[in-house]
Amino acid sequence: MPPMLLSRLLTELGSYELQGEPQTAISHLAYDSRQVQPGSLFVAIKGYHVDGHAYIPHAVAGGAAAVVVDAGSISDVWPHAIPLVRVPNSRTALAPLAAAFYDHPGRKLRTIGITGTKGKSTTTDLVNQVLAGSGAVTGMISTVDFQVAARRWANDTRQSTPEALDVQALLHAMVEARCSHAIIEATSHALSPRWNRLGGCAFASAVFLNVTHEHLDYHGSFEHYRDDKAQLFRMLAVGSSSTPWAIANADDPSCTYFLDAAPHAAQRLTFGLQEAADVRASAVRSGPSGSLLHVCTPWGDAELALRLPGTFNIMNALAALSVALTEGVELNTAIEALSRVRGVRGRMQPIVCGQPFTVIVDYAHNPDSFEQVLAMLRPLTTGRVIAVFGSAGERDRAKRPLQGAIAARYCDLLVLTDEDPRGEDRATIIAEIAAGAEQEGKQNGSGYLCIPDRAAAIGTALAYAQADDLVLLLGKGHESCILYADHKLPWDEAAEAEAALRAMGYV
Repeated sequence: MPPMLLSRLLTELGSYELQGEPQTAISHLAYDSRQVQPGSLFVAIKGYHVDGHAYIPHAVAGGAAAVVVDAGSISDVWPHAIPLVRVPNSRTALAPLAAAFYDHPGRKLRTIGITGTKGKSTTTDLVNQVLAGSGAVTGMISTVDFQVAARRWANDTRQSTPEALDVQALLHAMVEARCSHAIIEATSHALSPRWNRLGGCAFASAVFLNVTHEHLDYHGSFEHYRDDKAQLFRMLAVGSSSTPWAIANADDPSCTYFLDAAPHAAQRLTFGLQEAADVRASAVRSGPSGSLLHVCTPWGDAELALRLPGTFNIMNALAALSVALTEGVELNTAIEALSRVRGVRGRMQPIVCGQPFTVIVDYAHNPDSFEQVLAMLRPLTTGRVIAVFGSAGERDRAKRPLQGAIAARYCDLLVLTDEDPRGEDRATIIAEIAAGAEQEGKQNGSGYLCIPDRAAAIGTALAYAQADDLVLLLGKGHESCILYADHKLPWDEAAEAEAALRAMGYV
């Protein structure tokens, strides 16, 4: 990007106090002092574990041309010979600064935001695949992968929605690659006004999938959590060359809440399995390999053969179809593209090495997703169900016995193991899961096994499996490491399963 005057960037902020030369040239933005280079505007952000204000001297030494800070975060005496900008909240200021620095790339794309408690990553990828399959050049930001036109790579940041600067840099790369559409997985944290990671995205479409009780440790209440998610609909860009779309799941009780959050001028569309939905599915026939359904839409009716199992994937597919139709894709073209979509890495991903039993990798890692996945797969399995899973350390402890109890109700054998212990004792985490399993009648050594080493746990589960059984590997999905207190263990759940099956003689 060409250098931009500091004064030009600051016009994007509603409130600030500048100490120093407004005509300072800014050639780069950074919120991590290690990424600072000569000419950078360093935005000091206070995070959960690290306060960027403590690294201002490091940023200045690295060549920062100016610094943005929280008002009141540093002393009134500024010891450096570069401009200082005080703002009410440096974190929320990052988005408008980044959007301005990259010349508002969101306004040059059809930017589609997708939010919900469950299904965001899958639906984001389905929308991406359907639009690309219909001839569009697309970009994507999701928990699993990033994509810019033909280039696709893993999201290893452990953030479903990256920081605002990274979002705007990716959108700029999409503009440079001549993408027509950007599809963004929009989390409640990213949408929260306290974080504002998606500010400046100029959304052309907002999609609501569902909302259940989740992340209440951060949001405080279900109402606050839902309201933060609805922020996506308030961010629809009105006044652009085309009218924005508000798209919502008619089967969810909060459908009207989200649609009402959209600007009055936005067009509205619902999808679901109920008659009241604009885009709805009927005559559903589901099996372990997918579903056949009749789809009714305002653009006509069609038959869809979906190669993804489960009612939740039908809903994800209807959301993707709704987006495609509102983006001007012909119904038959959209249906054909949707019938070809592949599953998403780490989301209901089958592992096939010639074994006589089924192995599936899935990211399910909380009680809601356990209930959803297990309730769907148990009736489809003629043999036993064996589940391998753990629970995250330094996160919601209350969910651990719930996970153990839900899994115990549906599964014949549980193999309890590490997920991301972080700084917690791994044995304590597993014991808390086991307590829930024991409430449902499981006993240690027969109904459940405790094997903290995840590779050994997977190997044990596969060794127990017989013909027609189902082995579910839950919780890690696409993630590329297991987090411990003092290190990260590189990890690939699918590759570990494949290696264990090969060691058993399967190919």
